[in-house]
Amino acid sequence: MAGQAFTSEATFLKALPIMASAVIALVIGGVIGTGYLGALAEGEIGPLARLSSLFTAHWFLMILGFTNALIAAELLTLLSMEWSRRVAPAWVRMAFLAFYWASIILYASGMHEPGLLAAAAGLLIVGAYSFKVLTGRSWIGLPPSHYNYLLTATPFITLAVILAWLALGGFSLPMALTLLPVAAIIAVESRDIPLLLGIPPSRNFMAKSRSLRARAVAGYAVSTVAILLLAYGMYALGGVLLAVGGVLAFMSVSLLKAVEKASKAIPVEVKKHVTAHVALSYAWFVLAGFVALAYGTGLVEGWRIDSIVVHMLTLGFMFNVIMGIDAILLYGHAGISLSETPKPTPWPGLVLNAGIIARVLFDAGLAGGVAALLSAVLTGLGILLFYVRNMSNILRIILARRRG
Repeated sequence: MAGQAFTSEATFLKALPIMASAVIALVIGGVIGTGYLGALAEGEIGPLARLSSLFTAHWFLMILGFTNALIAAELLTLLSMEWSRRVAPAWVRMAFLAFYWASIILYASGMHEPGLLAAAAGLLIVGAYSFKVLTGRSWIGLPPSHYNYLLTATPFITLAVILAWLALGGFSLPMALTLLPVAAIIAVESRDIPLLLGIPPSRNFMAKSRSLRARAVAGYAVSTVAILLLAYGMYALGGVLLAVGGVLAFMSVSLLKAVEKASKAIPVEVKKHVTAHVALSYAWFVLAGFVALAYGTGLVEGWRIDSIVVHMLTLGFMFNVIMGIDAILLYGHAGISLSETPKPTPWPGLVLNAGIIARVLFDAGLAGGVAALLSAVLTGLGILLFYVRNMSNILRIILARRRG
């Protein structure tokens, strides 16, 4: 499969409305987050100070906005096409988008419970479709693997957490819902890494390895439990389990083995790019567990621990995975061969990670307000550079093909 399109241009275009919705939510959430950081740093940023009523919606836009839509685009279109040779019907995609935008508008307007219910309805649509398609045999007769079941479970677990909070409360919902990106990434990475490096599913050494499947399932389960414990304020135990879950998840990827077995058609710069970002993503993951453990055992005090852990898992773990994998996989999803894919650039990742470090230093009280504002600028710039570069390249290639 090296150098071949993973899906097609038509499939990518069907996914585009949901992916565009994800990017729009990301931009809005980023602007709101910048204003919030300005307020925390006691250096309000002009017009952004007027967004104070929306500060509480920042986490919602980033997790149930950006992340939710990104995962929905994968499950309803890209992965669905790869597995079953069809995408979700237009009415399913439109129904998801209707609930999705309703949830954002309602939550941002201060109607938090209706907004969460609308998000829950969208998750139900995605979960039901995934159950119908991904838990059956593939179009070439392959049985579903661990990643099919774990991916299908993720929207349902997220839905259950939202309903539990609405019914009972008592825990930090933003912390609890970081399980959405974490669980989804753990579920799919042991499959995406070899696919990206040109190892066809029919002879995928990971799919045939019981130990690797077991590590992925264990990493998924342990990490999910860890995040829920952290949401209840159980930082010591949650931190230990989070670090263990991160190690298990990284071991399930078997990154070095995947690189070793990668197709010789895969350029060296692609291998290096994927390896660096995936390794860095799991470093942030495991470090989040150790930081939570240190806080829970009293080794450190006065830290904004929830903010540190959440941003290590979202900005650190999730976005390093996105920048490592999607810098190549997005082109494959659009039907663009590896030979046409632009060489990955390290700059978005370097800028992003510098911003994360600044944010952690600020939340730990080790740096002042300048670090908070620097964090907002750097993380936003890194993410923007990534998406502008890759999406514009994809659309440019597609338009050039149509003209030709």
